Amino acid sequence: MLALSQNFIFTVLALTTFILLLLTFLTPGTPLIAFTLAIFTLFFDVLTFSTKYYASFFVPFLKMKNRNLVMESEEPFIMAPSGDAIVIRREGEVYASAFIRIPTYRSATEMSQEEKVDFSRLFSRALTLTKRPMKFGAQLYVINKDAYINNIRNKLNEAEDRYQNAMISKDISKEASERIRGEVTMWHNLYDSVSKVNSHALEAFAMTTSSGGNDEEAITLALQQADEIAAGISSIFGVTASIAQGEELLRFIEPDYMIPLVTVSEEMRGKATLEER
Repeated sequence: MLALSQNFIFTVLALTTFILLLLTFLTPGTPLIAFTLAIFTLFFDVLTFSTKYYASFFVPFLKMKNRNLVMESEEPFIMAPSGDAIVIRREGEVYASAFIRIPTYRSATEMSQEEKVDFSRLFSRALTLTKRPMKFGAQLYVINKDAYINNIRNKLNEAEDRYQNAMISKDISKEASERIRGEVTMWHNLYDSVSKVNSHALEAFAMTTSSGGNDEEAITLALQQADEIAAGISSIFGVTASIAQGEELLRFIEPDYMIPLVTVSEEMRGKATLEER
């Protein structure tokens, strides 16, 4: 659909540019009219060749209805029933992709020059694990700390309740009361430090894609390839590489999992509060 739209738009704009160019040279009139036609010709000429290479930007605006811009009406991918691969259908072809998580425990800033050279050699070996296309990358994502923060809040509430009871009770010694007060202060400081700052995690991964005549064939081939890559990476780097599943897989491709929706909402709410002030 995009290719047909692109060719159609390019043809229409090219014809318009050609007609304006003829009018510029053939229409008698004042220099102002010729100059105006030349400006329009130049504008449509730029627009013509822009749509040839950037049709994906122009076509959605031409298809928008009721001020709603739809970039893609079809789902970009579907999740495999096993939850460890994604399936993409394009022009009658079926492609399945699997992601391999690669645990990393050290960064390049912590390595000596010799260790960096050794790591480069290991990485070169990893590139030869398969002759099929394979992508290496790293994903920075925001950690959703809601459950952790709720747990800290519950601990804080429990400590505050114990402290209130200690202030009322006459059977608790002053030392025990101060100890409970110190626990309240500890949980309160931990809650403030954890909730104020977004935590990020960087995770390396490898991606492999296989095609097939149907979903099952493509998924099977992709997972077989992923198993081989995971085994090779584990042997080369001495780590436990594994195939990402479920939300772990979506974390590499879905914005809502890279930056949890609750985090985005909190950031927007915080910015709105600052603007009101």
